[in-house]
Amino acid sequence: MTEMLTRAPGDGTIASSYSLAKPYGVATCHPHFGELLQGAFAVEKGGHHRTVRALVSVHMPHANGSQAHAILEPSRMGKFVPQVGRTGVQVKPNHFYKCELAARLALDAFGMRNMAAKLEVRTMVPEGAGMGSSTSGVVASIRAIARSVAAYRGSRVLLAPHLQAKLAVAAEHACDSLMFDCTSSTILFAHRMGKVVQVFNGPLPQMYILGFDTGAANSGIGTDRLPRARYSRDQIAAFGCALAVLERAISEQSVALAGRVATFSAIQSESALQNPLKKPKFDELLRIKEDIGSAGIVVAHSGTVAGLIFDPNLPDLRSRMDEAKAAIGRLGFDIRCTFSTPY
Repeated sequence: MTEMLTRAPGDGTIASSYSLAKPYGVATCHPHFGELLQGAFAVEKGGHHRTVRALVSVHMPHANGSQAHAILEPSRMGKFVPQVGRTGVQVKPNHFYKCELAARLALDAFGMRNMAAKLEVRTMVPEGAGMGSSTSGVVASIRAIARSVAAYRGSRVLLAPHLQAKLAVAAEHACDSLMFDCTSSTILFAHRMGKVVQVFNGPLPQMYILGFDTGAANSGIGTDRLPRARYSRDQIAAFGCALAVLERAISEQSVALAGRVATFSAIQSESALQNPLKKPKFDELLRIKEDIGSAGIVVAHSGTVAGLIFDPNLPDLRSRMDEAKAAIGRLGFDIRCTFSTPY
């Protein structure tokens, strides 16, 4: 017999037709390509002002990301007591410890603290590139556990995006916004808190992005261990202005304005003294952007990828892309992908 799992539209629940002797679940999560905007923003709530570190990710909803397979392991005695220092989740590959922890946290959140599980995670996202390899694996694992729990119970399981975010940030200390839909709205996401700071009514403008890698992987630097950028009051005010420009870009679906925001954010990232992941030859990349008339440059603030943004409606888009590829190649960078977002 084949288990049938369905997702109720829009409400984040998982439904299972019946349970199995060893309930299993399979789930996926897409990657992203750096951040259109990342910084510190002054937020007013309840009459109080505070500064929140947040970002706007460039989602790749149709790209291959991570897939997780989870199997619950009920014991014959009806309960499982984890040994000291162990989670009760057996993960493959065994160095995907964040996925292992996320699965354990998800089981606990569903009230299944005594349940063990086997978890296998496969990812097409390169590690260290700044494309969400960690978060996509973690979110896929959480979703797979939810599907397993639904199969075990034979009933629906609530898995709203904000709950996925809460579990993801608990597992990896800082996460991307991949658990949220990007095709109908844009969110400013507090990546160290796992909370939505602001929702914009509409997706990012449709942009054509030429993505490339500026160097080798980041030598195993965990993004959760990267030093926090320090911003002055003037910089925080500038991030607020950039956010206002982004809101207008979304409202008008303006690639030009979105590109300006991305370039501003990239420059802020590259100029930060404490940034250990600066892009080599960044000034040359800015010159290429100007020379070929790209709308902007987007970078991964915690990885090695970067991309040139183009308006897909340009009549000479193909020739500009060819010129850009040649220029990027002369810098010694490898072209990684070309894609449109958010569609």
